[in-house]
Amino acid sequence: MFESPRSVALLKQVARRLHVAAIAGRVYWTFLVSCGLYAVALLVCRLCGIATEWVTLPTLLVVPAVAALVALAWHHRPSVLEAARVVDKHSGTKDLFLTVALIEKSAGEFQPLVTRAAEERAKRVKPAAVVPFEGGREFGQALLAGLLIAAGVLWLPTFDPFGKVEAAGQVSQRQKQLEQAKKATEEKIAQLKKEETEGPLSEETEKALENLKSALKKMSPREKSGNLKELLGQQKGIQDKWRKLSAEKLKDLLSQNPQGQQFGSLDKDKLEKWTRELQEGSTKSLQQELEELKDDLKRLAKTEDPIKRDELEKQVKKRMKDLSNFASEKVNSKPLAAALQRAMKQMEMAKMEGMDSDEALESAEKSLDLTKLELKELAQSAKDMKALEEALKVIQQAKQLNDKEKLDGEQAEGAQSMEDYAELYAELMAQLGLSGEEGEGEGEDGDEEGDGEGMGNRGMGRGGKAPEDDSVETGFKTEQSKSAVTAGKVLLSVKTKGLSDRGDAKKEYRELVNKVKEGYSEAILQEQVPPGYHDGIKSYFDNFDSSESGEQKGTGAANPADDGKADEK
Repeated sequence: MFESPRSVALLKQVARRLHVAAIAGRVYWTFLVSCGLYAVALLVCRLCGIATEWVTLPTLLVVPAVAALVALAWHHRPSVLEAARVVDKHSGTKDLFLTVALIEKSAGEFQPLVTRAAEERAKRVKPAAVVPFEGGREFGQALLAGLLIAAGVLWLPTFDPFGKVEAAGQVSQRQKQLEQAKKATEEKIAQLKKEETEGPLSEETEKALENLKSALKKMSPREKSGNLKELLGQQKGIQDKWRKLSAEKLKDLLSQNPQGQQFGSLDKDKLEKWTRELQEGSTKSLQQELEELKDDLKRLAKTEDPIKRDELEKQVKKRMKDLSNFASEKVNSKPLAAALQRAMKQMEMAKMEGMDSDEALESAEKSLDLTKLELKELAQSAKDMKALEEALKVIQQAKQLNDKEKLDGEQAEGAQSMEDYAELYAELMAQLGLSGEEGEGEGEDGDEEGDGEGMGNRGMGRGGKAPEDDSVETGFKTEQSKSAVTAGKVLLSVKTKGLSDRGDAKKEYRELVNKVKEGYSEAILQEQVPPGYHDGIKSYFDNFDSSESGEQKGTGAANPADDGKADEK
C-alpha cells in the first residue's frame, strides 16, 4: 500500500473544479435555449393576443430557474481519472498522475518511484491553474439574452386579432372588483358587529334619558327658575340628538306616510308593511325577506338545470331590486342601498364568462348579511328617535307643571321609564286643569318662555299694544323726497292711521292666513321639528284666524283688517 496524500488531494480538487465547470457550462447552454423558447412564446402571445397574462417579468424568472434545475439534474460528473489526465496534460508529466490514480491496480517495483515523483510534482501544481474559471464571455452573452427578453416583455406591444386580450382584461377587472367588494363587505360587517349594542337603545340615547330622569328627580317646586333652566338644557341636548338621527338616517322614512307613493313593481301591501315596521323600530318582515333571498341564492348555486336556474335567477333579481328600490327611494339609506346594490352586482358576476359563480354567489350572500346588520342599525335608530320624542313630551309636561310651581322630583321617585313620567305628569296636569298644548313657546337658543301679555316673554300672548312715550326726545326728522312722482315702481310706502278699505284688507288678510296654514306642515318637515311639538304647532295655526268682528283669537296680535292701518303708495 503506497500513500500519496498530496497527489490524491490535488486530483480531488481538480475533479471538483471540473464538476463546477461542467455545471456552469450546462447552465449557460440551457439558459440560452430557454431564452429562445421564451422569446418564441412571447412573440406568439403578444402578436396573437393569446395567454398574454403569462408573459410578464415575474414569469421571466422561470428561464434562469429552469436552466439551473436542468443543469443540476443533467450534467457530466468528471472522475478522478479524468482529473489525472487533465493534470498530466497541463503539467506535461506524461501520465504521471494517471499512474498514481491507477497505482493500486498496477504491479511492479517502480511503484515507489512513481509515487515519490508524483508527490514532489504535486507540490508545484495549482488546481486553479489546471482548471481556470473563465466564463466572462459566456456570462455576458447570457446576460444580453436575458436583457433582450426582458425588453420584449416590457415594450413589445400586444395585438388582439381574436379579441382574447380584451376578454381576459374584463375577467381580470371583474375578479378584482369582486375581491375588493368582498373585502369591503367583511370590514363593514366587522365594524357593525363591534358597534352593536345589547339593549334596545343605543348607549348614547340611554345616557341622555338617564340624565333627564336624574334631573327630573332633583326638581323642587320652590326653584322655578332653576328648574326651567335645567329643563331647557335637557331639551336642547335631546333635540340635537333627535335632529342628528333624523338627518343622518331616518329623515325621509319618518316623514313619509306608509301609504305613500308606490314605485316599480313592488307590492303595495309589502311596501306599507316594511315602512310601518321600520318606523316602529322593527325589521322582522325585511329580515325574513333577506333570509328567503339567501336561501334562493344557495339553491341557485346548486341548480344545474339551465331552465330552472334562469327562472330562479329572475326571481332573486326581482326581489333584490324591490329591496334596493325600497332602501334608496323610501328609506334613503345610502349604506343599506349600497349593500343591496353590491349583492345584485355580485349575482350578475356569477353568470359572467370566466368568473367563479360559486365565489360570486357566496359574496352576494355576505352582502345580504351586511344588509341585515344595516337594517338592524336603522331599526335601533328608529327606536332611539321614538324614545327621544317621548322624552321631549315629558319635558313639555314638566315645563307646564313648573310654570304652576307643581314640579316636584319627590313625586317621581317611583318612576322608572319615560312612560312612567308621562303618566305621572299627565295626572298632575289633569288635576290642575292643564292641557298638553297650552303655555308652550320656545326660543331658538333656549330663551325663557311663558304666557305673554303682548310684550312679555316668548309664548302664547293675549294681544295688547306696546306702551309708547311721546315725551321722549329722538333724533327723528320729518323730510320729504324731492324726486318726481311718476308712474312705475313704488318707491316709498308709509303706514298711517286711518280707516282702511275694510273688504279688501280683510280679504288680503284671510288669503295670507290660508297660505300660512297650508305651509306650516311642510315647514315642520323641512326644519326637522321633533314630533313632540307637532300637536302644539297644529293647534296654534288652527286657531290663527280672525272673527267677523275683526278680533284675532289667542295669537297675541290684533287683526290687521281692523287695525286702522293702510298703505299709501
